[in-house]
Amino acid sequence: MEDIFNTELGRKILALTKASFKVSDLISDLVLREKIKHQVLEVYKTFLIDSKNQSLLLKEIDILDQYFGLGGHLNLIREEHLKQLRNGFLVFKAHIILAMSESDKSNINFKNIPVADDRLPAGQAGPKAGQSENLNAKQKKILEKFNEKNTLKLSEIMELFPDVSERTVRNELTSLIDLGKITRDGRGNGSFYKLTIDSENQ
Repeated sequence: MEDIFNTELGRKILALTKASFKVSDLISDLVLREKIKHQVLEVYKTFLIDSKNQSLLLKEIDILDQYFGLGGHLNLIREEHLKQLRNGFLVFKAHIILAMSESDKSNINFKNIPVADDRLPAGQAGPKAGQSENLNAKQKKILEKFNEKNTLKLSEIMELFPDVSERTVRNELTSLIDLGKITRDGRGNGSFYKLTIDSENQ
């Protein structure tokens, strides 16, 4: 079991855990702080016990992400800390989603999953635009929608897929962000998506 932390993914999970604990220690509300620390341990436990179950790992990371989002809405976490930490979650989840969509094999290669260091600097991202042009039908449909407007809200994008869950649409948007196709600005209901300059020129 000790050897698992000599792997690339093992080191990334440790970095994610450490950064999450550091931010949670700054939260003044004791209840939320303990909830977040408990969820950090759930992510850690899922990795240790069932690391090949990527769907479950994504679910646990998503719950942790939502807890931090709540802390932001309640002004219990500084905006720059929240942005950097959630950016790390987005990059991490996007690579898992991409790996799942590109392979049906149970042995998925996580070798190139980036996770920021303790400071989780903003701007640290995964594959750059153009590295992977294997967009699925939903992603292409989302990009086509930007021909009508420069910026789109989640609700507008959801209208394209009336029979698809919000989580699925968010996952597709996360993938497009990681590929450098779009960016997200703002938080919560006030957030919106827009094409990157590179995508506009393609």
